[in-house]
Amino acid sequence: MTTQSHFIGRVTAALGYTGAPERRRATVFTARPGRRHGEILKRARTRTDADRFMLLKELIVQGKPLNLKVISKKDPSDTAVAIAALVEEKSPEWEGPKSVAAWRHPLIDSLALPEILARQKVPVYSPRQTIGDPESTNNLSFSRRRVETAFIGITSADYCLAETATLVMKTVPGSDRSVSLLPSIHVAVIELNQIIRNLPELYACLKYEGKPPDWGLTNCLTLISGPSKTADIELTMVHGAHGPREVYLYVITQASAA
Repeated sequence: MTTQSHFIGRVTAALGYTGAPERRRATVFTARPGRRHGEILKRARTRTDADRFMLLKELIVQGKPLNLKVISKKDPSDTAVAIAALVEEKSPEWEGPKSVAAWRHPLIDSLALPEILARQKVPVYSPRQTIGDPESTNNLSFSRRRVETAFIGITSADYCLAETATLVMKTVPGSDRSVSLLPSIHVAVIELNQIIRNLPELYACLKYEGKPPDWGLTNCLTLISGPSKTADIELTMVHGAHGPREVYLYVITQASAA
């Protein structure tokens, strides 16, 4: 027995976990929710359009003191036009040419941003893959440099909590955290049905709406409530110290995005 396995064995014994690892996992990641979680999931899954728009209104209210700008748009086309206007309006924080980093994600792809932003001569890059750049070597260092120099990062999200105005993003291939962290401006795009109420609903969804083998959980989960902020120095609030200084959330409401 290795030192590591001995240590883990002592911890699991102290926690009262017995039996094979598969059996222990089954007690944590159960396939069927209990009564309490079942009620939470039912409430989240059966919301009417009116209920979802009420959550959107709450999200807008809760986002204001956090400097999270929540903007509702009818469809992907309207959203793309609004993002293009934002790209044209804003300037890079550290000068230099404009460029945008974006996730490879079905919702982001539907915006057709490379074609739209080409009119402004603004290139769109995605992690580990470059759109419209024949010089790309598609290696990790090249991708990282493109994200580091982008002044706007565009992502989607898995959920958004209305009560705390919090974006929830799983880390999966093509959805790198760096796109939401390194650029000065973070733009997120979600659909109306991705807004849920609070943390209990999030935990229930993560536990029971995923698919094996991860059951909705990944090795990293990012929670974002507005732009980066700190008041470490003389209690003066500063935005952008450890991440984006501005965050925009576009919510596509067409046909309740169901």
